[in-house]
Amino acid sequence: MEGGVEVTVACAEKPGREWLSHANLRWLRAQSWNISAARRLLGLIKLLFCGLLRDPVAAWRIIGLGEESFRNRLNLWHKLLPFVGRSWDVIYFPWNFGAIEYLPLFDLGIPVVVSCRGAQINVEPHDPGRNAILEKLSLTFQKATAVHCVSEAIRNEASRYGLDPKKAWVIHPSVDPDFFRPAERVELANETFDIISTGFLTWRKGYEYALVAVRRLWDQGIPAHFHIIGDGPGFSRLLYTISDMNLAGKVHLHGRVTPLEVRDRLQKSNAFLLSSVSEGISNAVLEAMACGLPVVSTDCGGMREAITEGKEGFLVPVRDPEAIAVALARLAKDPELSHRLGQAARQRILKEFTLKRQIGKFIELYQEAIKNSGAKYFS
Repeated sequence: MEGGVEVTVACAEKPGREWLSHANLRWLRAQSWNISAARRLLGLIKLLFCGLLRDPVAAWRIIGLGEESFRNRLNLWHKLLPFVGRSWDVIYFPWNFGAIEYLPLFDLGIPVVVSCRGAQINVEPHDPGRNAILEKLSLTFQKATAVHCVSEAIRNEASRYGLDPKKAWVIHPSVDPDFFRPAERVELANETFDIISTGFLTWRKGYEYALVAVRRLWDQGIPAHFHIIGDGPGFSRLLYTISDMNLAGKVHLHGRVTPLEVRDRLQKSNAFLLSSVSEGISNAVLEAMACGLPVVSTDCGGMREAITEGKEGFLVPVRDPEAIAVALARLAKDPELSHRLGQAARQRILKEFTLKRQIGKFIELYQEAIKNSGAKYFS
C-alpha cells in the first residue's frame, strides 16, 4: 500500500488474486453467519481451536461475552474469535454500524479508528425504532481512539451523539484524477443537454425532485436527457414516476455499470446533478468534478465543502425542483459558463480531493491514534 503501510482486510469473501498480489495486503477470513447451521458449527469449532492455540486467555474471555440469547452469543463468538491472538497497530472500521457489531474489539489494547459517513449519522439516528443502535453509536464514539468524519457537517452532527470534537478528524473523500478525467478530445456540441446522476436508488437521493426539474426543462423548451446510473430498491418507483410525468425516452436508467462505463458516461455529459436530501460528501460529485463537469447539487450535508456557489457549480435548497431546474437551465443556455465551472471543478479536485492527499491524512491520523492509545486488553 501507499506509504509502506501493511493492510489486513477482514471479510468473508476472499478478494481476487490481483488484489492479493500486492506485497503489503493481507486477508483475514471473517466467517459469514449466513451459511448453514452445520457449517457455522464446524467453523465455530475451528475458530475456537485456533483461538485457543494463539491466545487461550483472550479466547476464553470472548467465550464469557455475549447477549442473553444463546444464538446471539454464538454469533458474537463467530465474529470475534478470528481476531484473537493477532496483532495490528490500528483497527479501522470504515462505517459506524460495522463498529457497533464488534464493540469488544475496542478493548483489545489496539487503537481503534471509526469513520462517520452520511446516512449513519444524519439519517439513521432520527429513526425512533433504532434507539438501541443510537446508544451503541455513542459508545463507539466514547471507546474509539479517533473518529474520522467525511465532512465538517458530519462532524458537527456526530457531536450531538457523543463525539468529542478533540477525537474528530475531518478527512474529505477523494478520487483518482488520473482515472476520472475529462475526455481527451472535445466532442461536437450535443443536440440535447445531457444531465447525469450516479448513486444508489433510494429516497435519500431525491430522484423524484430531479425528475420534476427535468420535466420543467422540457416545458421550457430545453431538450434535456437525464441519465441515472445505479440500482437499488427505488428502481420500480422511478419507473412509475417517469411514466407519470411523460418522461419516457428522456430519462434513462442504466443500472449498475463498471467504473470505466461510469467515466465514459460522465465524459459524454454536460452537467452532473445531485438531488439528495442527505449526504456526507458525495463521491459521485467528486468523480464528476474530476471529469470537468459543472455540478448542480442540493445544499445538504457537507456539499458546500466541495462546491463553492457559482464557482464549480450551483448549490440549491433541498427538495426544491424549481431551483434545480433554474440552475440546470443556466448551464444549458450558457455553454461558456458551463465550461468555466467545469474547469474550476477539475482544479478543485486536483487541489483538495486527490487520493494522494487523502492517504497522507489517514497515515497522519493513524500515527496520532497509535500515540494516543490507552485501551486495555478485553477489560
